[in-house]
Amino acid sequence: MPRLLSATHRQAFALRVAEYAKAQQLTRCAVVFHGGEPLLAGADELAAFADLIREAAPDVCIDFGLQTNGILLSDKVLDVLEVAGIAVSLSMDGPRAAHDLHRTTRRGRSSFDKVEASLQRLKARPKVFAGVIAVIDASVPPATLLKYFAAHQVPKLDFLLPDAHHDRPPPGREKDPELYQRWLIEAFDLWLDTYPELPVRTFEALLDAVAGLPSGTDAFGFGDVSLLSVETDGSWHDLDVFKVAGDGASRLAGSVLDTTVAELAASPAIDAHRRLLSKEGVSDQCRTCDVVDVCGGGSVPHRFRSGTFCNPTVYCGEMKALIAHVRMRLGDSLIDAVPVADATPDFDLASFELAETSAMIMEGLYGEAVAADMAGLDEALLMLPGANVENAGRALARRAGTVAWHRAVLAAGAGRVVHDVEGTPITVDADYLAALHDGAARDDLEIAGEDSWLRKPFGNAIEFEDGDIVEEGRVLVAEALKIVETWRPALATELRTICSAIQFVRDPSAHPDKIVSFSDDSVPGAVFVSIRGTHGLIDAYDLADSLVHEYRHQKLYLLERRYATTRPGALVVSPWRDDLRPASGLLHAVFVFVELRRFWEHVRDFGPARLGNRSIAQLEDTERNLLQAFETLRACDLTNTGRALVQVLEEKSRSMALAA
Repeated sequence: MPRLLSATHRQAFALRVAEYAKAQQLTRCAVVFHGGEPLLAGADELAAFADLIREAAPDVCIDFGLQTNGILLSDKVLDVLEVAGIAVSLSMDGPRAAHDLHRTTRRGRSSFDKVEASLQRLKARPKVFAGVIAVIDASVPPATLLKYFAAHQVPKLDFLLPDAHHDRPPPGREKDPELYQRWLIEAFDLWLDTYPELPVRTFEALLDAVAGLPSGTDAFGFGDVSLLSVETDGSWHDLDVFKVAGDGASRLAGSVLDTTVAELAASPAIDAHRRLLSKEGVSDQCRTCDVVDVCGGGSVPHRFRSGTFCNPTVYCGEMKALIAHVRMRLGDSLIDAVPVADATPDFDLASFELAETSAMIMEGLYGEAVAADMAGLDEALLMLPGANVENAGRALARRAGTVAWHRAVLAAGAGRVVHDVEGTPITVDADYLAALHDGAARDDLEIAGEDSWLRKPFGNAIEFEDGDIVEEGRVLVAEALKIVETWRPALATELRTICSAIQFVRDPSAHPDKIVSFSDDSVPGAVFVSIRGTHGLIDAYDLADSLVHEYRHQKLYLLERRYATTRPGALVVSPWRDDLRPASGLLHAVFVFVELRRFWEHVRDFGPARLGNRSIAQLEDTERNLLQAFETLRACDLTNTGRALVQVLEEKSRSMALAA
């Protein structure tokens, strides 16, 4: 093959993309610069090629990507790629010992230092960094790879099994038949239990496939042909990995000069590939297998034997064992985890309490919560085959309403009736997920969204705002969040991470001017706030107070998922209301008040003059309430974690009082 694609072939390819997009009325497609090493063409040349394609198809949103070994990925190159809008995926197999097993230079020297330097550069450019692809060498423990990539906080990690087939088995498996099976299961467990915050596409796709959803990868599940390749001589090819089956195995008819994409899409070769991705097209052995709907027969190139792809994947044993294990783990996850009362956190609670020092701790706690919710959602979808949704998975599991819904589904599946706060049974609707108005993603706070499962648990006890007030409320939320961000940027970031939704409410039983806010762990991540009184919208500073208040509850809920803070059934007499309440409620109140004290000190010192007297009165009330609460909590039946947290809060409260 020529070293590079010629200018003539580039121009022809751009026109082929434009013509197919127009004919099929495509609004979006992807172009990936692959190799070999695409950066040998030069970053400027790749950027110019991208511009050429965009100019040919101006009405199509084209996502450009690049797969590189990283050796040529300098800051100058990244400057060019960033301006050109070309995302970069790095081929890297792990730390030095793992990476240099197979990725040395032509002279056999280590390439690790250059590649890790590129990894560091990519981390500094999140708009460009798409993720890392690592090929599995089963001699390297999974913990080595997961620990390394988690420490670097890569945005996406993809583990690839070595390209192999029945005529060329995976390396090392003849001597140790269970080599890859053990590796995959160990890696999955480590990811799920220890590194859930690390997005591993391989395992996320497997969870989707187990739940009966599209997996987003050709390694699991059925699908369709969605990708063509162009070689540097301009010839059309199927997946480049088909080359493992022999010279010419990927070759399609024609080139970019004489054959359209539409002709290829209708060709016998692509039709044969498409059939292999359907249940009707897999081998007889696969069609009767009880995991075929999950594995989909496996990656097509891995099925090759003696000239045909109509065979089980060479990794069939590994797929069966891994899928069975994942199903078992999902089943185990349905048993509610009870935090160990006498466990002691493996992190500093003083660091946890303060947003400026809690980022890494919260990543772990939040990641665990999302992984548990994702497993619950997957199981709920298995129970309700009619609950069709195209993009379930991690993003969807982060939605507060989704958590409430899947918990209700699981409860109903166990024979329990779910009630709202007024005792009225709640009907579980199978079409809830498909009806979500903005799909699966939750990139930021969903403000006043029409999510039925954020409202059903409260029956008629709470009224939700609608009409013009909602748009006014969204503006008010933006103003309140700006106040919080100006005061404490780290706290604002943490709030946006662990809180997923804000709902506007009214309490019909309360005075119209009473500012109401609440949150509950039954809808984790949801914050419910009132935004208006008798004379219109409330002050943005009061809304900021409510948002900080409920965010602190959500933060403590995440800690309590792992570590119990109070003994079951422990009650105390509230120092403010003279009634019995759970000890956990009083601990939550203290956890909230300590933060609100910091907020109102900021308002007193830097806020508007109209709130000067108000902030002083607020601080006096908070100080009095905290003193009473700490005295009460000393006599409470708290766990080791609860006592340690109260000590941290009391010390911080005392230091604030001395500073004042």
